[in-house]
Amino acid sequence: MARRRKRHDGNHPPEMDERWAVSYLDMMTVLFLTFVVLFSMSSIDAGKYDQLKNALATGFGQKLTDLDDRQAGQPIMEPGKDAVDPAHPVPPEDTATQPPEPPAQEPRTAREKLEAIRAGVQSNLKAMNREADVEFAQVNGALVIRILSGETLFSPDTAALSDSARELLAGITPVIEAEEGTVSVEGHADYLEPRNYETNWELSADRAVQVVRHMVDAQGLPAASVSATGFGDTRPLDGERDNLDRNRRVDIVVNARDDPATTQKTPDDAAEAEARRSSPQATTPRT
Repeated sequence: MARRRKRHDGNHPPEMDERWAVSYLDMMTVLFLTFVVLFSMSSIDAGKYDQLKNALATGFGQKLTDLDDRQAGQPIMEPGKDAVDPAHPVPPEDTATQPPEPPAQEPRTAREKLEAIRAGVQSNLKAMNREADVEFAQVNGALVIRILSGETLFSPDTAALSDSARELLAGITPVIEAEEGTVSVEGHADYLEPRNYETNWELSADRAVQVVRHMVDAQGLPAASVSATGFGDTRPLDGERDNLDRNRRVDIVVNARDDPATTQKTPDDAAEAEARRSSPQATTPRT
């Protein structure tokens, strides 16, 4: 049936059809929401994203749920012990600035250590131009550092260290400490009767003690590795008893030990040594 148009008389204006406005408002709403979504996605923020998601879901009549990845069937990966916190990243290691590890030191014998002490002391004395004040000797497997010039260490009839003596000991003590040597300081005197001491025994012992105290207190040598002994005038240098200045001296006797790896014996060596001790009469058969 054909729709009849309404007729308008001349006294009333025609009525305006405003149904187009509904479609227009719907389109503007969709455009507005589209730009809001685009703006939100341009700067992603987890909290704002969730708020926008929930607002859109509510606006479109959907029911909010608390489903997470675990409820949706997706496994959640737990961080391992080596996981890095994004807020506190670990800076990469700069291998170029790390000092290289020192090479492992080979085990040494006591003889090698004493040779190293001798070489170190000689080098220090050469730098101080004091080589003439010291002599070296090997006695019963020990290194003897003999300070001969009496005026270098002590004045006659005294045990007080001179400034020259302190300088000389400063070139000796650090080398001994570095090699972990044990020290016995032996004090000596000339044969003249002392005026400030009862006998030369006390004088020589006091000289040795003064050297030990300076090496320990002023130069840091471990006290447990040092001892002092006085010999009075009983051990003058061979053929130089009348040389009072040279016999007014101090001997620094240094001992060292082999490193454990250099003295370790194999089980066969130990068994052979035990067999020899248990059968002293054994002889080698003739060939």
